[in-house]
Formats: sequence, C-alpha cells, structure tokens
Amino acid sequence: MEAVLIIVLLLAVTFTVANFFKKQELIKQLISGPWQSLAGLIENGVWGTPEKTAVSHPNGHGRHIVITGEPAQ
Repeated sequence: MEAVLIIVLLLAVTFTVANFFKKQELIKQLISGPWQSLAGLIENGVWGTPEKTAVSHPNGHGRHIVITGEPAQ
C-alpha cells in the first residue's frame, strides 16, 4: 500500500515539475541562452553574441606585409 502512495506522489511531483518547466520555458533558455555566446566564439573567436563580436574577428584587423623581411640582429 505504501508503494502505491509513493508512486502516486512521485508522478504528481514529476508532472508538476514538467508543467513548471513548460510554462517557464526553462529548457529553451538552457539551450538557446548559452548558444549565443558559443555562436560568437565559433564565428568570431570571441565570447559574446555574433553581432557584438563581429568587430573582433581577425579578418577585420588591419594587416601589413613586409616583403624584405626584418634585419638580422
């Protein structure tokens, strides 16, 4: 008899927690929230959203080339 009561309570708690997660969209936040920072790191090499870190991408940096090389010391 106690086992039935424990099963019923566990199911009730499980469904209550599942409904709370659905209403608050916690799974969506857990997945999409950190993904923005990861997307910025993957695209631009800097932690942050891709839009904010686009200016930090290495292709945006000014570069110069030295054809003759540097003198030996």
